[in-house]
Amino acid sequence: MTRIVQFTSNNWQSFLNYSTTAVILSNQTYIPIEPYTAPTFLNSSIIAVSVETTVPTGRTWVMGGWVEQMFISGLTVGGSIDAGGNSQRMFLDRITVILFPKISANYSLRFHFPKYFKDVRLNCWAYTGIDDTQQDINLAQEFANLNFKIDQL
Repeated sequence: MTRIVQFTSNNWQSFLNYSTTAVILSNQTYIPIEPYTAPTFLNSSIIAVSVETTVPTGRTWVMGGWVEQMFISGLTVGGSIDAGGNSQRMFLDRITVILFPKISANYSLRFHFPKYFKDVRLNCWAYTGIDDTQQDINLAQEFANLNFKIDQL
């Protein structure tokens, strides 16, 4: 099923700018960056993420980590954002557009970074434009036609 969207600069809203550094214990030892949960809830099923890190000289890194949808399930098994959903890969040093399946529940995001990252800079945007399918558009047109015919009676 094809999704109909309008990717323009006006249809994106920034919702997260985050940066952190791993705890360095010595030259060769550090505590990896923990997963980070965004402090906001989203209803857009399309997001864009940009992940940056300091890449050591002579290395080529492509993977920026994983982003996972997190929901409040309503079940009481600790924590408030307690149910994981879809996860998607993030690329390093470029904007990754992620199209999650459309759902009616609001969700948060948890970001997982590679264990070898010693720092991370993360920027995220939510898509605010049209997100329909041809089927949705056809149904809306059919309902409009039905309403018009009912009004004529």
